[in-house]
Amino acid sequence: MSAVSVLFTVARRILAGIIVLGTLLAPQEIVNATGLSRQFNIQAQNACETEMLREMGAREVFSGKAYEVLTEVAQAYGRAIPHIYIFPGSLNMGYIAGSTAADGRGKIVVGQQAIELFDAFSLKGFLGHEMAHLVSDGAAQGCNDYILRDPQMEVDADALAARTLGRRPVQAFLERVLALTDGQNWDAKHRLEVLQ
Repeated sequence: MSAVSVLFTVARRILAGIIVLGTLLAPQEIVNATGLSRQFNIQAQNACETEMLREMGAREVFSGKAYEVLTEVAQAYGRAIPHIYIFPGSLNMGYIAGSTAADGRGKIVVGQQAIELFDAFSLKGFLGHEMAHLVSDGAAQGCNDYILRDPQMEVDADALAARTLGRRPVQAFLERVLALTDGQNWDAKHRLEVLQ
């Protein structure tokens, strides 16, 4: 396996570190998967994003429930509609770090099951949360950086989404996460308490 293939395989796994329904990890730390300079490189970012999305089997969509909800969310944030990619068989959702710096819109990836299992109102809260990450992303990290989830960063994203969309969609999103996990998601419980 070539070094480039290894890097893209690692990059694909990176997304798991920024996914809302993923496991909770320690406070935020950044590790560069390439081991190279952390200077932001748009060409490298685009290549990384393209390969990661290809390996995930993600496809960009321009219509449907997720696109319509994201359009509404983007309007509430006063931002261009990010690219939205759907990937098969997952409840997860995330944003690609540094993607806004590459094209001004950014990229959000959504698991097909999330679209199916969240109604439009709770999906609005879910996408609003990811949009909060996207608009807060200063491109200090890029596609090759592995971002360990910081619980405070997640709470902050919920708070920004609640200020932008109203508290109810974010609350519906977190309540749906709890329902889907039979109340066993400590992160969602905690974030719901903070949101109240």
